Amino acid sequence: MEELIYNIVSEIVEHKDEIKIEKLVKNAREHYILTVHPEDCGRVIGKKGMVINAIRTVLNSTTFSKKVYLDLVE
Repeated sequence: MEELIYNIVSEIVEHKDEIKIEKLVKNAREHYILTVHPEDCGRVIGKKGMVINAIRTVLNSTTFSKKVYLDLVE
């Protein structure tokens, strides 16, 4: 899953070397924390959150039994 997140986000951002993804498991849920360069936060979020929500939709469509959470941290 981390590889999928990295592949999607690396196509959006300019500073590919500053992408960090952490995985946490809370109550049998996969929770990912995404950290990007501050200049790239707007690109990942998109207008009205459309890009980050699209990424979340793709992640949740790959897992049928559990929900995947993705948070962006500056």
